[in-house]
Amino acid sequence: MLRTTLASLIAFAAIVGGAQQASAQARRQIFVQNACPRPLRVLLDYTDHKGLHDQGWYYFNPRESSYLRAPTGEKLTQIEDIPLYAYAETTDAGRKLHWQGNGPEMKRDGGIYRSMPLTTRVDGDGDILARITCD
Repeated sequence: MLRTTLASLIAFAAIVGGAQQASAQARRQIFVQNACPRPLRVLLDYTDHKGLHDQGWYYFNPRESSYLRAPTGEKLTQIEDIPLYAYAETTDAGRKLHWQGNGPEMKRDGGIYRSMPLTTRVDGDGDILARITCD
């Protein structure tokens, strides 16, 4: 009986330790690619270990890529299995394009913006890659 209880406690500790390690590994840095030949500004709704946050504006030149950073300079992280939401729009003089949807609302500069889930994948560096395209 004592052996069974001890074995059960060891197995439980291994499961809990593995779950804690897995959740720590699920946080990934956010890398955004503007795959559009036009400049964009982006609002982001992301989820890290502290909860849901909106951040922005982020400005991207045509075909520019970057890690997203907090105002403090640290790279933003996203929990891998939770959707990453964004609102984006072109900023040049051409016909205005918007990327929006039925996701969480974000308020900036007196406006309300509806976000959309971004298609993401984990890239070769282990970051969450989000590509914004014009097509």
